[in-house]
Amino acid sequence: MATVLVTASDTGVGKTRVAGMLARALAARGRTQVVKPVEAGAPGGHPQDAPEAAGDWAEAHTLVSLPLPLAPLAEGQGEVRLDLVLDRLAALPAADHRVIEGAGGVGVPVDSSGADWADVARAVWPDLAVIVVDDRLGAINQARLAHAYLAARAPGVRLGIWLNAAHADPEPALARSNREGLAALGLRVVGESRHGARDPERMELP
Repeated sequence: MATVLVTASDTGVGKTRVAGMLARALAARGRTQVVKPVEAGAPGGHPQDAPEAAGDWAEAHTLVSLPLPLAPLAEGQGEVRLDLVLDRLAALPAADHRVIEGAGGVGVPVDSSGADWADVARAVWPDLAVIVVDDRLGAINQARLAHAYLAARAPGVRLGIWLNAAHADPEPALARSNREGLAALGLRVVGESRHGARDPERMELP
């Protein structure tokens, strides 16, 4: 089973949107799942992210739903344990492809031990870990920080940057600068998506 982990440099940069683009492309190749291990902000136990990303072309699975749109460790969220999340992930039915969407940025803790999405990457060993970064001024810094963190905490996992225009399309000169800067630093861009577009400008699949 080919697995893609979608994480990010920050919250609100378009992980669900990117997960949906990946799931739709992978579904053309076989049975595909979108898995949200932890969703924060699902009152009444009604998750939204996985169903939104899965659309009509993939299966949606949410393993833990938390009531408030806050970090999993925030007061009032209840207890979350990484081992429980991983057990539920292992119990899912088989599929040809699986897109796992994290919560928040890569360093957001999943449980009280401080385990985060780098620990999830190390546990599931995805074929590709995609770091979604808002395509704006500051994208190079955000991409470098998230990439370095994930590379150090999950060495050997294949990483790629996805530049997503989460709030507005950047000016052409800035967009070009972001791409040239990341390329010069040896950071691979595996996807690009414009603001509000249904399809990516470019995408690499595992």
